[in-house]
Amino acid sequence: MPTPAGHDLLVRVRAISVNPVDVKRVRASERGIIPGFDAVGEVVATGPAACAHHVGDRVFYAGTLQRDGAAQDTHLVDERLCARAPTGWEDTDAAALPLTMITAWEALIDKLDCAPSHEETILVVGGAGGVGSAVIQLARALLPAVDIIATASRSDSAAWARRQGAHHVVDHTEPLAPQVRALSPGGVTKIVSTASGGRIEEFADVLSPFGHVVGVDRGPIDVTPLKPLSATWHWIYMFTKAVPDWSGPGTPHAMILERVAELAANGKLRSPVHSVVPELTVDSLRDALLTIEGGHGVGKTVIRLE
Repeated sequence: MPTPAGHDLLVRVRAISVNPVDVKRVRASERGIIPGFDAVGEVVATGPAACAHHVGDRVFYAGTLQRDGAAQDTHLVDERLCARAPTGWEDTDAAALPLTMITAWEALIDKLDCAPSHEETILVVGGAGGVGSAVIQLARALLPAVDIIATASRSDSAAWARRQGAHHVVDHTEPLAPQVRALSPGGVTKIVSTASGGRIEEFADVLSPFGHVVGVDRGPIDVTPLKPLSATWHWIYMFTKAVPDWSGPGTPHAMILERVAELAANGKLRSPVHSVVPELTVDSLRDALLTIEGGHGVGKTVIRLE
């Protein structure tokens, strides 16, 4: 049983969700790590400097790369990365929100500077995945003037993207330009992409001049085809701000999660959970990670601990 220090919370973990970053961290680790960068649980002890959360509080968070993840019975996390879990939500549903909702917020609000009054057309590439689902939902909850075009390749993933709130769904296994231009003749103003490799020329074909693209996936990516549009490319890496005392640009994680919890409790968000694993074991965790690594997931996979 670890001992909390400073602003630490010792959390009895109730549920975790798995994400592509877990796969990347496990594959890259030489010593072995504990994954699980999404969690909900009950605070059972606090460090001497903790003041925002108390024993008995139910919190949710995405954590940090500086510590092992939450795929364990008890987990230390700095309270400044946490928020109260959404009222009225099951543990398994709440555990699916933090990492992807933080990423979606950073894409839409911090990078793209979207606002409720702005009339925009946003293309979400990979609309059925965890991040894509979060971007669609958050855009519908916060940006009523935005028209959302999502991409998907199968009937089940297209149906999922529509359930998240996408106004339109196009097939990213077919040329994007004819499909997107049929819906938005002037092109889209912004793109949020979870699968950018080999697609930059397609993005240039559907993006309006002076448009913006947020890349959530990894490089290297040659964005030269966007230059004739005077377009702007942004990178998003959620863990850049996953430090407890973040005071740089953008919204701190705890503040984002507080707003997400409010939206969820008020019925503005729905659970992105597609499957729930009833017990955390080495085998169940490995199977969940291998499913994500296959790259054809829909929604989020959550593992229940209790």
